[in-house]
Amino acid sequence: MSLVDILPNEIFLMIFDLCDVYTLLQLNRVCKRFYHLSNTTLNQKSNHLLVTNEMSEKFRERCKPLLSSYNSKFLMHYNWKYGINRVNYIKLLLENSPENNTAIEIKKKRCLKMTKNTISFYHYKTFTAFTRAENGIIWKSQISKTCNSPFSSIACCNDILISGHVDGSIRHWRFESQNNINNLQQLKTDSNVYGEHVSKIEATTQHIVSSSSNLIKIQKNTLEDDESAEENETIYNGKKLIQSISLDPTGTNVTASTEESLLIYDINKNYFSCEIIDKRINDNTCSQLLWDDTHTILMLYKQCIKKMDIRTSEFVRTWNASFPNKKCELCCFSSDNLYSIITGTNGGTVILWDQRSSDCIQTYSPNGVKPVYLYAMADNYVFSVEFDSTFMYTIIEGEGVLQFYFKKEDDYNPNKERKKYFRKFI
Repeated sequence: MSLVDILPNEIFLMIFDLCDVYTLLQLNRVCKRFYHLSNTTLNQKSNHLLVTNEMSEKFRERCKPLLSSYNSKFLMHYNWKYGINRVNYIKLLLENSPENNTAIEIKKKRCLKMTKNTISFYHYKTFTAFTRAENGIIWKSQISKTCNSPFSSIACCNDILISGHVDGSIRHWRFESQNNINNLQQLKTDSNVYGEHVSKIEATTQHIVSSSSNLIKIQKNTLEDDESAEENETIYNGKKLIQSISLDPTGTNVTASTEESLLIYDINKNYFSCEIIDKRINDNTCSQLLWDDTHTILMLYKQCIKKMDIRTSEFVRTWNASFPNKKCELCCFSSDNLYSIITGTNGGTVILWDQRSSDCIQTYSPNGVKPVYLYAMADNYVFSVEFDSTFMYTIIEGEGVLQFYFKKEDDYNPNKERKKYFRKFI
């Protein structure tokens, strides 16, 4: 009887936990016992990777085809952490329209929406979508639809895209084929929702919540025409400017940030369950909100990200952005609802954060060189950023719509260089 047969599984798990990923991938080929033990250890390690969401079902389904093996999981974790990516220019956006006051006001609201099969965005009277293949690669084919009212926000619910507009309307869109977007159909227009632009829109299968400068309204999410009062109900009308709204993961609470307070509205109970006063940081108002889970909210400020526990109304974590150029600021962000946060700056760079670390993990820029904010004036605004485990999409002023691709399996020989890529994992 060998030593392998004598030692209990608990001892092997302790030993395997000290091994790097490359070693574990070799151990699972030794025998059936090592196969199961090494996979157990790999499972534990893979649950703590960047941009590998294990909580959000929507995000998990999006990542499943791309994270089908441990090799893919750990390789992409490595690529994200060390900035190994390929930048693809999806669409060059030219400023070819004269700017009036409304256009300037809405300029920084330029929106991008990623779904499982599409990337959609609006620019100069045109709503454009590109097809994403099963592996996430953007196809060259695209579909466009003319819309004279500029978009200010896009929400997605099932296979319906819901857009808020500068003219105060809310519109519904659907692709005729989800696998090959050969036509984009406008289904419905609610033309009299606001007397001014819709600044933000969120949607569930039951409700659409939208905001303007000082109003928040809720209506049923339906494609049927219904002009009853309940279809367009005002749930907040205040004097303070509304900066952002966000729905919680259950779709039952909506939070809103104003110039001086944070409001939480319970959709089922039809009242504000919480009002938290004075959440300004260094005289700066929270510019964007994201629910991290049912109890915590991520709040974006010009120089930091803060996480607040709504049960205590206290900040429990802070991530500070230290920019040498004082004019650089954080201007948009996205989260995978587990560990990873990505922020865009007004200097043309995108920053990756790990909630388990105090400092940022990596900075990405379109040209892959020294980050712009280290040496240049802030003039390349990142309007929007969305990501999954393998891809990141951004709209950057002066650059257009970009795809950052982190898989890059075609750039190395896995048999010869696997150890080189995995040597830093422990």
